[in-house]
Amino acid sequence: MRFLLTVFMLAALPAGAVTLQEAVGIALDSRGDVQSALMSFQSAGWESRNADLWFLPQVSGQLAFSRNFDVQELSLPGIGTIPMGSEYTSLAGITVSIPIFVAQGPAGSRMASRAEDLSMHQARAAEMDAVVEVVRAFYGVLLASEMMDVSREALDIAEEGYRLAELKYAAGTISRFELLQSRVAWENRQPGLISAENALENSLVGFSVALGQDGDDLFQIEGDLDRHPDLKLPVSLEDAREMMLENSPDLQSAEYMQLVGEAGVDMARASFMPQLVFQTGLNYQAARSDMDFEIDDYERNLTASVSLQVPLFNGFSDIAGFNSARAQRTAAMASARSVRQFAELSLVSAWNNLQAAQESADATCSTVEQAMEGVEIARVSYEAGMITRLDMDQAFLALTTARTNHASALYSLRIAEAELMRSVGIMEGYINE
Repeated sequence: MRFLLTVFMLAALPAGAVTLQEAVGIALDSRGDVQSALMSFQSAGWESRNADLWFLPQVSGQLAFSRNFDVQELSLPGIGTIPMGSEYTSLAGITVSIPIFVAQGPAGSRMASRAEDLSMHQARAAEMDAVVEVVRAFYGVLLASEMMDVSREALDIAEEGYRLAELKYAAGTISRFELLQSRVAWENRQPGLISAENALENSLVGFSVALGQDGDDLFQIEGDLDRHPDLKLPVSLEDAREMMLENSPDLQSAEYMQLVGEAGVDMARASFMPQLVFQTGLNYQAARSDMDFEIDDYERNLTASVSLQVPLFNGFSDIAGFNSARAQRTAAMASARSVRQFAELSLVSAWNNLQAAQESADATCSTVEQAMEGVEIARVSYEAGMITRLDMDQAFLALTTARTNHASALYSLRIAEAELMRSVGIMEGYINE
């Protein structure tokens, strides 16, 4: 059942056929949700690096020029007035602040680091979800194509049967009722082909969107419903559960949700702690009654200080922030618990779906073989006049149904495999190394 499906839509045909692994690669490079998750991870990485450097000194330069429009004057009888200040002042300097003890620094670094890890696991989960969607869309195109082939073959067989019935009717070996039955059977299969062609077109558009491309892009698809990628499928549910505990990005995200919540409380608690900061500054200042400043006018001013800042009252904002962080920690714990429960449910559901799909695929495979044998017997029997046209149509209908059921079972099997691998957190079989 291996075939090469070529789809002509509106754009130019790309060179070569797109395999499942190549389609996954295109999707991971093009899908907006994947790129958004990766950019969020990159942003979290920069925030973590910035938070890790809280202990570095802060250096700032200052250059100021000011004019005083209300200079105080001292009046002396018989002498006149003497200005008590300068109308123009100029200041240039540099200030260095070095944190000695800042509780929010380590707390912020810890929180940013855990947020980065959480973002990384969420990005991995987004990539895996994208892979599952590509797998579903890829095999959906193959299924739709197979359904169209089955519908076209059924229509051709029905047309051939009608032509044979016309010859038999002309020879007087069948009645007009049997002739009409043959024509009705032929025409009844035409809507099925139209529906199959429409389903194929819809699946192609869905495949393009799953790759992150425009719906009017076209692709060559090379694949087979009978074969799956080289997957390391677990041999039992317990084995699958162990793989999930080790590799699932959802469980890892749940763990870091809780850690981020804890770090948020620590960060809020640090706002109650005092801060010890060393600061030094080197300034050059000049003052004149005019704007003709020269180097000799500037005087050096070097200062150094150690300051202890103790938060006493901050308008209750620190208390509100602490209570908010505690509430967010509780919410994170609840969300993490829900994620773990959903992951366990997804694993059990995927495992059961895989077992059912495998059994269905095996059963429908033998059914197709039996239906094909029945069609050959019915064809020979009808030509020999041993059965009626209705009997032969029933044999052909049974073959069509068997092929349809087998293709649907194979599609379900491929999707169940992808969903199981998504649940255990291993998608390497779908990705080109």
